[in-house]
Amino acid sequence: MATTHARIHPKAVTDVVTELARRLLTAPEPPSRLPTIRELAREHRSSLSSIHAAIGRLEEAGAIQIETRGRLGAFMIGRSVGRLWSIAENGPLVISLPLASSPRYEALATALKQLLTAAGLEVFLIFVRGSRQRLQAVREGRCHLTAMSRFAASELAGPEDAVILELGPESYNTGHRVFYPAGNPDPHPIRVIVDRHSADQQLLTALEFSGSDVTLVPAMPAQITRLLVSGTADAAVWTSDEMQVGRPDGILDRPLRPEVRAQVGDLMTRAVLVGRAADAAIMRAVTAPIRAESVAEIQLDVMAGRVVPEY
Repeated sequence: MATTHARIHPKAVTDVVTELARRLLTAPEPPSRLPTIRELAREHRSSLSSIHAAIGRLEEAGAIQIETRGRLGAFMIGRSVGRLWSIAENGPLVISLPLASSPRYEALATALKQLLTAAGLEVFLIFVRGSRQRLQAVREGRCHLTAMSRFAASELAGPEDAVILELGPESYNTGHRVFYPAGNPDPHPIRVIVDRHSADQQLLTALEFSGSDVTLVPAMPAQITRLLVSGTADAAVWTSDEMQVGRPDGILDRPLRPEVRAQVGDLMTRAVLVGRAADAAIMRAVTAPIRAESVAEIQLDVMAGRVVPEY
């Protein structure tokens, strides 16, 4: 009896264009040798004519420049990361950031937007309170990357997540301190404010305050100073950057205990970008224009008033 083999239909050229755009984003820096048309056809399960057409479309769009060198083959001698990304994803690069509740957060957002836009990428920033919520947005595909502290990333990231980029000290904040009302500097028992959406603040609070005489008072960041001033709470671990904004009289501060500072180091102050582990290669390619030293320079300019925050 004759057998019938299922016919395999070649992919549409538009699908091949998208796949090739993603592949070429992670290819070695130009000039780099390209696989042969046959190799690409086999890899993408497509026809030779579809591969030819897809490469032609990428060239016409200005995403790549190709030079043929006889028997040596074809070489990619130039590429636009921004155009390749736009073709691969059919939309902007979406990054979630903490709320712009301090000049330093505003400066970080400005630096990321400025550097990526200068590289030809269309960037869309969203602002979400809490590192846990921002990481969840990445996992659910609502954004491609999220910013958080290196410390939070080390505590929250799982096998499906990857740190794509790490910036320098004080790129995220200048550090945490304990804030308390002047009238009652050493209460026992003690009521400590905790923001359960902030991994940094929650973890530091647990390290700084422990014991049966500690009661946690859940609150949002905007409520911290009001709760301290009103006497509803006795202490809060928070960043110096955010507390400087609208800090009322009568609120004092002290450093974290030496053993806590030794355990944490500068991990709380370093910003990282976290993405999906499955997309790590392409994410590292599109964030390559973000240099730690460039971010630091832009942040200094923004905080000094030499550059207007724009994000």
